[in-house]
Amino acid sequence: MLNKIRKHLWKKHRRWMISRIKSGKARAKNNPVDLEMIKAIQNGSREALKTFKQLTEKQYQKVKKMMDALEPILPEETKTIWKFLEITHELS
Repeated sequence: MLNKIRKHLWKKHRRWMISRIKSGKARAKNNPVDLEMIKAIQNGSREALKTFKQLTEKQYQKVKKMMDALEPILPEETKTIWKFLEITHELS
């Protein structure tokens, strides 16, 4: 069913689909919070804390949702740094 809908959209609404893709890419470039935060966590707690302090509440909630989903497959060191950042957020 979804395949038929997608096929219809591309066939009848091609320009709209292309504009949606372009706008999504532009938004992602303007707000690279997810990737930036993951790289900071991988590099260590100092860099993660520095990046973390720059996040708005909305950005934090987005990163938290993503990290909670990834938590089961993350290395132990990354989990520890993320838990530290969560506690820091709760205390501030």
